[in-house]
Order: sequence, then structure tokens, then C-alpha cells
Amino acid sequence: MKKIANLQAVREQSGKSQSQAAEALGMKKQMYQKYEYGVGAQTIQTAIKIAKFYGVTVEQIWGTKLHN
Repeated sequence: MKKIANLQAVREQSGKSQSQAAEALGMKKQMYQKYEYGVGAQTIQTAIKIAKFYGVTVEQIWGTKLHN
């Protein structure tokens, strides 16, 4: 699984720890870490939830465009 290119950078820029982000998103820290390290598969709903939490787009987190 590919590391989510910008998730860690977006989180750090927000000033949140992994624990704080996980709690705010209603998930365990270990699951959030898996997303950040790219070893856990996200649903599109989870990706959207994370993007909304940080006030960015899914594309900004993934570091790629999802459509043409």
C-alpha cells in the first residue's frame, strides 16, 4: 500500500497529534496511524471525513488527482 503522501504533513500543519486526530475522527490511534503510514485501506467515506476534518481536499491528502 502506498503511503498517503500528505496526510502526515497536513496533520502536523494543523498542530494535532495522531492521538488527537484519531479521537476527533472517532477512530483508534492505531487505525489512524495505519492510514498515515499507508498500511491500512481507507474507504472513500473515511478519506472524505479526514479531508473535511483538516479542511482540505481528498486530492491534497493523497497527493494525486482522483479524476481527469
